[in-house]
Amino acid sequence: MKILVLVFHFPPISGGGVVVITDIINKFAELGNEVTVITPDLKWDGEQFNPKINSKIKIIRTITPSHTKIKIAARRCQSNIKKKAIEIGKFNNFDFIFTIFHPFHLVPKAAVEAGKELDIPSIIKVDDAIYQKVSGIKSIQRRIEKMINGKTLRSGTKILVSNNDTKKVVINEYNVKSENISIVPNGVDLSLFKTNIKKNPEKIVFAGAMYYHRGLDILLEAIPYVIKKIPNAKFILLGSGGEMNKLKKIVSDKKLEKSVEFTGWINRDKIPQSISDASVGIGPLRLTDVTSRALPIKVLEYMAVSLPVIAKRGTLPLDVLENEKNGYFVDDVEDLVEKIIELLNDPKKVENMGIQSLNMVQKFSWNNVVTDIIENVKKI
Repeated sequence: MKILVLVFHFPPISGGGVVVITDIINKFAELGNEVTVITPDLKWDGEQFNPKINSKIKIIRTITPSHTKIKIAARRCQSNIKKKAIEIGKFNNFDFIFTIFHPFHLVPKAAVEAGKELDIPSIIKVDDAIYQKVSGIKSIQRRIEKMINGKTLRSGTKILVSNNDTKKVVINEYNVKSENISIVPNGVDLSLFKTNIKKNPEKIVFAGAMYYHRGLDILLEAIPYVIKKIPNAKFILLGSGGEMNKLKKIVSDKKLEKSVEFTGWINRDKIPQSISDASVGIGPLRLTDVTSRALPIKVLEYMAVSLPVIAKRGTLPLDVLENEKNGYFVDDVEDLVEKIIELLNDPKKVENMGIQSLNMVQKFSWNNVVTDIIENVKKI
């Protein structure tokens, strides 16, 4: 098939959504599809994400209203992207347009409108449909954006969501018909992860962006109680984000420098190696609108290296984390402390739960997920 992909977030921009779209387009190409990507030409000063992209993928970068200001580009770049999509679409028989939805940019609008102009289906993958509550002038802006995005989602040929909770949001908040929505989860490239690495019985890892909804402050609250029982326990926090300085201050105030290591931003290709010898992977520890409807890639990566997962109850789908089978859901700090200590004191349980994680993650391989996307298109 010939696939036209329109996206806002694309390398060298970093973030979970960029990892997702990169893995998807690479798998599209690997499965023999012809892929063209249109994305804005942005200047990115943050952490650089430079993954390997299949050499057969054609990438076109369009001029944006602002080369350096992401927020302006996010809201105004759709016109040039739409124009370029229609321009090249008239000379290529694309089978469908694929895009990623996010509440704060309008690229899916360009995808839907270009799809109608070219008379081909538009497929919108929704990973984040939540608008955080704001006040003042921003609330008016959000209402306008939500109205525009609602129309976009209702006009898309097929909406793909990662789980039932997100499906409910799309139906209730954007008035999209249930029959136009299919559940297709995020995935993981299992070939990148080794499972025969000896586990360090005292190593706990978190990998990902450090934001409030991840609940890392809750983890730091638990650590003093853990090290009272297991003095050599080591908590490795991989990544960066808006909360990192605050978290570092908590570590300093609690004198936890010997027990907690902040690695800062690390290249994506170093993550498998960095987490594979741990005994426990930490998932979301705070239940919010975001974490209750997301499937973090990091959790699938923990599972891909045979780690038990610990997360706040309600933050992960039950087919990802099954309590007491491949990890634990916890309710509070006391529960978190108890479960971490239990696992660190029982390497055999870590091994058995890790085997279950590896078995459960197989269905989330990108090969299966992308094949499912293609099958959804064929049914249109």
